[in-house]
Amino acid sequence: MLAASAFIGGTAVIAKLLGKDNLGEPLSPFQISQSRFLYGFIFVLLFSLFYKVRIECPNPKLHLARTSLGWMGATILFGSSSLIPVNDAVALNFSNPVFAMIFSLIILREKYYPYRWIAMIITFAGALILIRPNFSNLYVNPIAIVSIFGAICLGLEAIFIKLLTKYEKNTQILLINNFIGLILSSLIVIFFWQTPTFLQLLLCILIGFLMICAQICFLIALRSNQLNFVIPFFYSTLIFVLLYDYLIFRNLPDLLSFSGSLLIMIGGIYLFLKEKTNKNFS
Repeated sequence: MLAASAFIGGTAVIAKLLGKDNLGEPLSPFQISQSRFLYGFIFVLLFSLFYKVRIECPNPKLHLARTSLGWMGATILFGSSSLIPVNDAVALNFSNPVFAMIFSLIILREKYYPYRWIAMIITFAGALILIRPNFSNLYVNPIAIVSIFGAICLGLEAIFIKLLTKYEKNTQILLINNFIGLILSSLIVIFFWQTPTFLQLLLCILIGFLMICAQICFLIALRSNQLNFVIPFFYSTLIFVLLYDYLIFRNLPDLLSFSGSLLIMIGGIYLFLKEKTNKNFS
């Protein structure tokens, strides 16, 4: 899960580069999202053809629901970021692990462990410190409500991913997901398309590759553990973004950034140690 977060953090920084004018005319978030599905699908397709992967008994309803929810959640984040302060939009969207944990208890019937919720609260608090939302007048802002709906969509997506890991192989899940995502994102990108520069094209390809790596790690994590155990580690994505931001843009983290990162690490270490102790006693 930490490896998945590292890859996702890398895609966030690359998306930031593509959204600026350093490498040419900034690309639309919808085009960046479409590139992630396009090149991700190409990578998985080539792998599947080389190793002659067979599609066996896929569940179309689960795949369509999972991909639709993920695409909807990401699109809401992109859209809300342009209508309310970006930090507020990201903070609301990053509440999705909380919803994922709630759904894991209701839908997946996973066992309730209080220490997992304590770890979630600690890591979420650290995430809020890093994001630093204002939350001014959000209680009457319909965009904020839509942003929360986007977080719920991403929380539900994690449930469907967990369900898919019970019945299908990783390569099959990746292939079908990226194919459906490519179709959905391509219907929208028609209205926002612009020809990328050569460097932008390379970065778009890299985003597709990194997202496939992230998905593989995420599937492995979900296949071998309960969802409400692995999902709090998702907040480590913010730490990796902070690290990459410094390495690439030389943006030195301030005291609040260090404090938020420390809280996320404390929550993760606490969860890991409690889980290890719990398994030893059981």
